[in-house]
Amino acid sequence: MVLSQPLNLLLLLFIAEIFSSARRRAVGCEESVLSCKLGVLLLPGFSMLSYASLVEPLRVCNELLDERQYRLVRLGAEPVVASGDGVAVSVDRSLAHVAGLDALVVCGSVGLYKTPLLEKEWLASHNKDLSWLGGVANGAALLLEMGLLRGRKASLQIPDALSAQARECFPSQDVFSVDANVWTCRGGTAALDMALFMVGRHHGVELAEMASQAIMRERLGGAKTTGRKRPDPLAKREAPALCDAVQLMENNIEEPLTTDDIAKHLEISRRQLERLFKRYLDSVPSRYYLQIRLEKARDMLCSSAMSITDIGLKTGFSSGAHFSTAYRNLYGLTPSEERAGQP
Repeated sequence: MVLSQPLNLLLLLFIAEIFSSARRRAVGCEESVLSCKLGVLLLPGFSMLSYASLVEPLRVCNELLDERQYRLVRLGAEPVVASGDGVAVSVDRSLAHVAGLDALVVCGSVGLYKTPLLEKEWLASHNKDLSWLGGVANGAALLLEMGLLRGRKASLQIPDALSAQARECFPSQDVFSVDANVWTCRGGTAALDMALFMVGRHHGVELAEMASQAIMRERLGGAKTTGRKRPDPLAKREAPALCDAVQLMENNIEEPLTTDDIAKHLEISRRQLERLFKRYLDSVPSRYYLQIRLEKARDMLCSSAMSITDIGLKTGFSSGAHFSTAYRNLYGLTPSEERAGQP
């Protein structure tokens, strides 16, 4: 899985293609996840970039949902763990006082691998209690050393000292790999791709895309085009189903349809619908639908005295926080700032 940029929307299209059942209105996902207590085990010399890339999409997900879907717990063998560039990070729990984790990601360095003995001993006695396990950078090498990648596809840099163990797994050149309940990535911003995939798998492509857009805007900054592309005469002539899909979206603002619902109504496959949007509108259905709803919300903000909360509900947002975050991501200011006429 080679991406031209860390937040390439091809990743999100891949998520949309695989995870198509509905969990929330207008959000498709495969797994129902109420919340996850996720431990992040920091190994000595861990990569700060890898750590930040892993946790930021999960933090944004919590913010968008206005819920702590991911309850992150930093773990370490010592009260303070130093990153590879010397930044001292305090942990939330020492390994002697960890309980009740649902899942764990081991975050290691991107340089020379050295077996972390205390962490290895702790993980050996606790890994069977986890619903899933991940390794980032040399965190994946620790899983390899312990035999936890045996028979699995894995994305990692293989230390010379572990070349024998590497024959027991299936090394991949993808930036990250998911094999059953084991997740691995090479580190750096690949951890961001893996975390976005995680959000999409647990909570749906729309939320993963919103998180991606929020992070991209913060990373790149600058001017942003907010207007959506409309079907042109060629699209209307060659792809009437696309025009019908747009009409369905515009007619169902307060209770949004899922992408699967729209495809079913048009009697085409979800994949066919996504291809039409990509070819003629350079978008994906969920993102385009979100823009339609936000355009309607903006019009109501500027032309009515309706409360911001009611406008959010009228345009299909289940919470004020979700509405405000989505609006800010598209237009660069919150609904209240829009109404007040100030940046």
